[in-house]
Formats: sequence, structure tokens, C-alpha cells
Amino acid sequence: MKKLAIILLAIMLPGLATVSAQAPRIRTSAPVEKTAQKGAKASKPSAPAAKEAAAAAPKGGNKGGKKGGKKAAKAAETFTAPSNGLYMALKTNLAYDAFGVLNLAYECQFADHWTAELPVIWSLWDWKETRGLRTVALQPGVKYWFSKPGNGHAVGADFDLAWYNARWDDDRYQSDCRPAMGASILYAYTLNMGRGWKAEFSLGVGYVNTRYNTYYNITDGALIDTRTKHYFGPTRLGITLAYSF
Repeated sequence: MKKLAIILLAIMLPGLATVSAQAPRIRTSAPVEKTAQKGAKASKPSAPAAKEAAAAAPKGGNKGGKKGGKKAAKAAETFTAPSNGLYMALKTNLAYDAFGVLNLAYECQFADHWTAELPVIWSLWDWKETRGLRTVALQPGVKYWFSKPGNGHAVGADFDLAWYNARWDDDRYQSDCRPAMGASILYAYTLNMGRGWKAEFSLGVGYVNTRYNTYYNITDGALIDTRTKHYFGPTRLGITLAYSF
């Protein structure tokens, strides 16, 4: 306790000494009341000094201060750098993966409610000797999100390109000269599962035009015929797992 008292005194005494040293001393033989009155008169500013202070003060009082504050706030908002919170995600459609058709998509936000997406789909093997699907396909498109991108409901459109070589029982079908081409509209709904993971459910419906050759489904099978097909119906079924970053 003695040490604590000594330390406190060592801290307090220099401060008290400073205060006492700075306190003004007025030497006067006049009574205390007159001295106080003289000090009060001396503290009043002269008339010219008061006029100069009034001229220097901003007109409008608090109103001018408020207007100036609003202008400063607007200027600060104008020059504040926007935060980089763009939605980006890597995705895979589990519905395709279940059939051995691998796929990967990249989606990126480019406006307040808009994202662009590029799915790449490929399958380079057969399911068994008489059945299989070998394909490379692209489905670039855009989505409009009713809430912020990557959450809730969205509608969009995409363009479809696909090269394929499919076999089914006795026949084999192969795209001829050009890929299958089409366009479709789609609806999607995305659920947030936490830690960047999302589940997306989507359905696309549209039109596809393709020209293909039909062969006998045997090794070096002969050409049967060449046809052009106009298709209208589902073009995408998505049960998609996405990771946003």
C-alpha cells in the first residue's frame, strides 16, 4: 500500500505543480468585486472586432452548415470506391454426371441482376457395347436474377451447340458436317447451403436443329441414311452443385 501511495503521489504531484505554475496571479489593491468587474469588461470584444467576426461567420447559421454537410456527404459517396462483390461460381450438373456425361460450368456476374454462364459437357466413352453417348457440347447463356445473383429465382436464355456420336441397339447416330444448334429459355432456382456451397435446380425448353447420319451399330457399319431433325422440347435438366467464391 505504501508503494502504491508513493507511485500515485509521484504521478499527481507534477500535474498539480504544473497547474499551480500556470495559474495567473493578479496583483491589485482593489477589492475582489471590482477586480472581477474589470476582468469581465476586458473580456468583451470591441465593436469593430465583433463586426469583423460577424462578417467572417457563414450566412444562414445551422442551415448553411447542414447544406455543407450534405454536399460533403454526396462528394464522399461520389468518390467512394465500389466494393468488389461480384458473384462467381464453378458448377457441375449432377443429373448429367449420374449418366457418365461429365460437365463443368463457370458463371460470373456482369451487372446488378445479370450473370453469364458457360457450361462445357463431354462424354468420350460408351456405356456398353451396344449403347453409349459420345459428345462435346457447349451451352453459353445469360440469367436475370430477381434477387441478388446466386440466390433465389432466375430466368434466362442460352445457345446450344453439340457434336455427338450416339449408339442405341441396332443403330448409330452421328452429327453430320455441323453440330446440332439451338436456343432455349430456362428457369432456375438456387438454394444457399452455406460456406459458399449452393444447389441449383433448372429446366430449359427450346428449339434444336440437327443434321445426322444413321449407321448400322457394328464396327465400320454401313451408312443407312442422312436426315435433318427439328426438335422442340426440353434442352436442359439441371440438379447442379455450385461453389461460389
